[in-house]
Amino acid sequence: MQEYDFKALNDKEFEALCVDLIGSQLGKRFERFKPGRDSGVDGRFFTAPTEEMIIQCKHWANTPIEQLIRHLRTKELSKVEKLNPTRYFLAVSNPLSRADKKLLQTALAPHITNDSDIFGREDLNDLLSKNSEIELRHYKLWISSTTVLKHLLNKAIADRSSFALEEALANSQIYVLTSNHQNAIRKLEELGTVIITGEPGIGKTTLAEQLCLSYATQDFEVIKISDEIREAESLFEIEKKQAFYFDDFLGRNYLEALSGHEGSHIVNFMRRISKDKSSKRFILTSRSTILNQGKILIDLFKSQNIDKNEYELSASQLTEIDKAKILYNHMWHSGISAEHMDEIYLDKRYRTIISHRNFNPRLIRFILDPERITHVPASEYWTYITKTLRDPIDVWENPFNAQQDDFSRALTLIVSLNGRAVSEADLSEAYSRYISLPENSSLSGRRDFVTNTRHLTGSLLNRIIKPKTSDVFFDLFNPSLGDYLLKRYSHDTPTLRSAFICLRSNSSLSTLENLASNKIISASTHQSIRLEILRHASRLDFAGYHPEYIANAVVNIADHAVTHNVSAVLDRAIAFVCSEPTPTYFEFTALAFKLALPKKIITTERAIEFVIEACDKSPTIDELGSLLSMYKELPNDTPVDVLRCHLEEAIIAYFEEHAHDEFEDSRVFGHQGYIDIQSAEENLSTIIVEKFAELGIDWDIDHSSITDAYDVFSRRDNYFSPDEQNYSRNYPRQHSYIDEIDDLFARN
Repeated sequence: MQEYDFKALNDKEFEALCVDLIGSQLGKRFERFKPGRDSGVDGRFFTAPTEEMIIQCKHWANTPIEQLIRHLRTKELSKVEKLNPTRYFLAVSNPLSRADKKLLQTALAPHITNDSDIFGREDLNDLLSKNSEIELRHYKLWISSTTVLKHLLNKAIADRSSFALEEALANSQIYVLTSNHQNAIRKLEELGTVIITGEPGIGKTTLAEQLCLSYATQDFEVIKISDEIREAESLFEIEKKQAFYFDDFLGRNYLEALSGHEGSHIVNFMRRISKDKSSKRFILTSRSTILNQGKILIDLFKSQNIDKNEYELSASQLTEIDKAKILYNHMWHSGISAEHMDEIYLDKRYRTIISHRNFNPRLIRFILDPERITHVPASEYWTYITKTLRDPIDVWENPFNAQQDDFSRALTLIVSLNGRAVSEADLSEAYSRYISLPENSSLSGRRDFVTNTRHLTGSLLNRIIKPKTSDVFFDLFNPSLGDYLLKRYSHDTPTLRSAFICLRSNSSLSTLENLASNKIISASTHQSIRLEILRHASRLDFAGYHPEYIANAVVNIADHAVTHNVSAVLDRAIAFVCSEPTPTYFEFTALAFKLALPKKIITTERAIEFVIEACDKSPTIDELGSLLSMYKELPNDTPVDVLRCHLEEAIIAYFEEHAHDEFEDSRVFGHQGYIDIQSAEENLSTIIVEKFAELGIDWDIDHSSITDAYDVFSRRDNYFSPDEQNYSRNYPRQHSYIDEIDDLFARN
């Protein structure tokens, strides 16, 4: 019979196991309480409306029994007395003698009437031996057992395979069984081979190791391949149950590996496995970038359609509760001090970690490694955690620097600086411009755009196909890569300048602005890059440039222009913007027109023409602000009646369409209770006038149609209707919602 010490389980997993086992023993289905809100209850069963059975679980396997008894007597007994259950069960992970049970019974007297209602380690193991289905349901329990280990080690397994399985057993304690596990097994069962791919740190090797463990317990011989596929070929035995495991199968020196015949050997071995699926499994892992390179350089990878064998891991596949369980498991088994642990619990900071955009299992292990934080006092631990999450340099340093050539790095940087997904066509053009710059003539590596995007997709870049249009876009694989790149290039002004010159998108100028506002680059660097963008465009006579982009660059450096040469560049850029047809989006174009008026770069007639054209394009609130700002620069003798008519139509049209967004219900109806329609309309009228003043409108506009669009009657009824929160407060319900994540982290 297997003897478990239950140390592989955390406290919540132990509770779930005990409730399952004791419920099975009694033939009752216990209602298991969510952790943390139990007031001394982990499971209960009503035998009658007033008769309640309660299970209490204590996972104190490393605590002396005397300390547990003292805790029950001083802390738990008062809770039990308040509950006054009909029957009370206690389950502990400690080994118990008859004398220990008597002491525990006395500590909780008179609520435990018989020591048979106390379940120690031995009793729980006895129940497990009778309930194999419960044992199998709790993966971490049986996969980490000494019986499994002995079973594995007694098989004829090569030393490195034995070591890999021991490592996998050790890691199983912090492993969280998500849908990835079952999905990968499903692919293995169907095809015989699975290639696990994904970003660095996402858990490719961990998943592969746990798959190996699962198959080892089914009497598969696990064979870990060290260097080349010939090792597997030499150990392949027909009809024998074998699971081959090849971690990072193309290797660090993948270009060397692919230059020979290794790729074709791997494909042929996969083909061989598929013909013997009843007794063979093949598990491989690869960084997505390396596998993509293999597909490019090895025709067989493409012709044999190995894509069908891929299973890609990404942080986006993990649910919030998956992430919570990963964090909680790492915390439970980490061994960090109680003081450091308290910093994560303070103000529910664990939720910040779980929801962080850079969350991945490797980072979680990193921040909870006691060896790495020996120099970090508890008072500074949270700062250490947030800095690591914000700037996870260890995750991206090697994949970006060691695994890429100059051209791949340039392509990734261009995508990063664009600040959002970039279309394949725009990226191709920006990349072509970048590598054609004289200062980039010394770049080394593969120049081809298609080859590089294939190579980078799935590791550093995501390739996105829009469903309706089939347009292709590229974005960073993970936001943390962008953080790393911005920090890495913050002092490399020439590279930043080259990349920004080639992008030609308004979103890239927003990135440049953010770099300066967040002090990642200096204000002088920010201005010099913008100026160089304009100089470069001017040398090309602005051919191929969008006027709104040039206007954006002009407006944000116009106040800093002090020299004659700089002014000349700005004037040329402004003249270009004003000579072009009015663009669909014109927030900065309008401001460029505003700059052009006092410089007499344009005539008053041209300015009026622009305003009229712009008003016909359904301007946004920001565009209206720019138009009105420009309007104020018009000469005093300008006939404004026609202009005001167009502006008023555009202003009223905008606020009619966005009435519910622009005017807050709480300001219209207040917080003093139900009000009459006339008062609400007066409030709304005041708010509308304030909005007009913020935009710089200094003449009266009839805004009755905006009031009608807001629909005071229906908005008032909706605002004062009973909401769920008020209903719950005034009419308590039988069951209230308890947050699953907070419950998981709640400390009993």
